Amino acid sequence: MASKDLHEKAFDYGTIEKLEIFEDYTQAWLPTFVKLKEKEIHIFDFFAGPGFDENGIKGSPIRILDKIKEQLGNILQSHSKIILHFNEFEPNKKAQDKFNNLVQNCNNYLALNPKFKYFLQLNYYNKDTSELFFHLLPLIEKHPSLVFLDQNGVKFISKKYIEALEKTERTDFLFFVSSSYFWRLGETEEFQKVLPIDLKNLKKEERYVDIHRLIIYEMKKHIPQSSKLKLFPFSIKKGANIFGILFGAKHYRAVDKFLEIAWKRNEINGEADFDIDEDRVKIQLDLFEGKKKTKIEKFKEDLESLVRQKALVTNKDILVFTYENGHIPRHAVDKIKELKKSNIIFYPESSPLINYEQVFKNKRLINIVN
Repeated sequence: MASKDLHEKAFDYGTIEKLEIFEDYTQAWLPTFVKLKEKEIHIFDFFAGPGFDENGIKGSPIRILDKIKEQLGNILQSHSKIILHFNEFEPNKKAQDKFNNLVQNCNNYLALNPKFKYFLQLNYYNKDTSELFFHLLPLIEKHPSLVFLDQNGVKFISKKYIEALEKTERTDFLFFVSSSYFWRLGETEEFQKVLPIDLKNLKKEERYVDIHRLIIYEMKKHIPQSSKLKLFPFSIKKGANIFGILFGAKHYRAVDKFLEIAWKRNEINGEADFDIDEDRVKIQLDLFEGKKKTKIEKFKEDLESLVRQKALVTNKDILVFTYENGHIPRHAVDKIKELKKSNIIFYPESSPLINYEQVFKNKRLINIVN
């Protein structure tokens, strides 16, 4: 049972952060479908890697197995079958060492956890993801699925992949995108085929640090207005480069889970591992322009305005507005309680009930009166 792999170099800080977000979301996602006693639950890792870096730091496949192990008792009780799809392919190499290490490392893990054999099926692939994705798409469409696309580049944010995932009903996905590449190479024919962007004008009007946000904004243009699919960015800075995670899901429960993870990592902006909007600076008074508002302050100001205008009249209205703007319920609750204390609004409950459990699960709707 030796061998861990041997990534050519150790994971850097940004890679570990990305892996931790993948891991945290797996931890939050899996129990939902286990509790529902789904017959089959599928997880797809299309760029799985060998399982460990050269220092023994766990890659995404081992982290996924760890999260399954945490739910062992619940899975055995639910009788759900967990099916994993791990792909690793090095297109320019005859010897597929990373794939071989992936298989060995995962099989070693299973050997140390014999109860997995009662519910776990692990499928290994050594194929080009652009072909494998569409081969496995019928399974993604049929079953509750979590899809990881940890690409080294931008290819898989193209229209055909997003449109395919948009048509699924119970699929959450996380893409890793080398966003800086667009800033440098986005005008080339190759990149324009993936995502057509008017980069010349964009560079005149926008900041480089916003490139991942801007990519998500452009991608949303390719989604039908009637679609329930929600996309959210999380930017990661590696030296001078900006990378990012694209999260997508149709259900507010999934959105709630992802946003909680993101805001836990950065309580200032919830969408980057750095102070992307320089909110720390805004906390200080600007002698010439006055105090500039932070992301949270601006959200609370907009929320108050809409409540006063009666554009948001129920706790559900407020919660949906909160999610759509990439915020967590606590930000809305704080403002709504403040408005009630100031006698600007009234609601009968001791709490405004602005959270997923009350609104969508328990269906407790209350009016916010002003």
